[in-house]
Amino acid sequence: MTDNQQSNASQAPTASQKKFETIFEHANDAIFIVDVENDSIVDCNPAAEKLVEYPREELRSMPASDLHPHNLEQFNSFAETVFEEGEGWTDEITCYCKSGDIIPAEMSASVIELDGRPHLVNHIRETSGRDERDWFEALLEHSSDLITVIKPDGTVRYQSPSVDNILGYSPKELRDEVYWEFLHPDDEPAVREAIEQMVGHSRAAVQSHEYRFRQADGTWVWLEGIVSHRPESSISGYLINARDITPRKESRQQAMVLNRVLRHNLRNGLSVVLNRAELLARSETADVTTNAESIVSKAAELQELTTYTEDLAEMLDTHRISREQQDLTQLVETEVTRLQQTYPTVTVDAEIPDHCLVNAAPKLRLALEHVLTNAVEHNDADGPTVSVSIEQPTQGHEYVRLTVGDDGPGIPAEEQEVLLNGTEEPLRHGSGVGLWIVNWVVTRSGGYISFDTNNPRGSRVTLALPPNE
Repeated sequence: MTDNQQSNASQAPTASQKKFETIFEHANDAIFIVDVENDSIVDCNPAAEKLVEYPREELRSMPASDLHPHNLEQFNSFAETVFEEGEGWTDEITCYCKSGDIIPAEMSASVIELDGRPHLVNHIRETSGRDERDWFEALLEHSSDLITVIKPDGTVRYQSPSVDNILGYSPKELRDEVYWEFLHPDDEPAVREAIEQMVGHSRAAVQSHEYRFRQADGTWVWLEGIVSHRPESSISGYLINARDITPRKESRQQAMVLNRVLRHNLRNGLSVVLNRAELLARSETADVTTNAESIVSKAAELQELTTYTEDLAEMLDTHRISREQQDLTQLVETEVTRLQQTYPTVTVDAEIPDHCLVNAAPKLRLALEHVLTNAVEHNDADGPTVSVSIEQPTQGHEYVRLTVGDDGPGIPAEEQEVLLNGTEEPLRHGSGVGLWIVNWVVTRSGGYISFDTNNPRGSRVTLALPPNE
């Protein structure tokens, strides 16, 4: 036998190798050959491709841990046992599929040597039947709850199919994204801090939070999320079970504001009218003119409140949130003209582009009317000055920003807090019903409202609105 013949004979597969390759390729169970030390998949069979929905080449280029992100600790512990004892079996494993599904599985493993180092040969079999899996997936898809599993850093590892119907995303769009980046800026710190406090805890923990989440169309919805972490569970991560509470949240706010309008503002206003009327009935002096002016002024305020309540009532009847393309520049120009006609002494400085399209709720014009009127009505200057500017989206932020500034006494901090927190408390209510309307319109448009102080005096109210794309 020549040297070449001897070399070819040594490289030719043996009968046992051929048998192994045949079994490997045609086995019904998914088989993975795993290099645990390097966290890599050396090879897999067609059944493995079918089980986790990844092609073989992609599996061979990805970390083995990516298949078991929800119970990685259990997998690593199982691997250590197999290396010590030579073989092992467990039914406490789940596999993460390319589609985002998490499937329960049982795994039997043994040790082989490749290139002088030990590797695992993992045989994996799905433990739930296909009918059962389809039923469970359909249940999740049509559920009114959102099921999310995140890593400690906020990375989404699993998202239930119901997210499509509720928030407009596909599960794939959220997978591997950072959960915090979808939360409202005012709510993100509290939710993030709460989950980060769970990291490293050996005991189970459950917390409930209410927060705003950005939908696929850019609008905000209120979610009530139950965050749980159970170290003993087969799910490795933090489970968030959330549901849309936007209608409930808005109804609660609107009921509180309407209650205050009827019980506080109207009652106090009527008390003034009645008191002044009684003084007029008894008066024989020049106080008649003063009291009459007071009655006229207060009656005008009450008449304005009836207009507000009509606007509020219409919003109460429209829980379905709709948005439409609107030219913000045109709306601002119209409302500035109305403001100058109503208040001839006001000076308006406007810096606005020729056109600016936004995707907003139909009542946007009403919000602009209230925020501009508020800048003048509560101004104590003889000749109020109001500034209006529109800032287009930039790389730094994704919203169109309309800012209205005034040189009056400013919006009280407690009233700003009431609006931003979304609550009306008996001893700390906001007086500006119009600003509540502004807040609801902007929220329904998928934006938010913020406040700042003006220089050298006054307030700045910014309405952040999604652009029309």
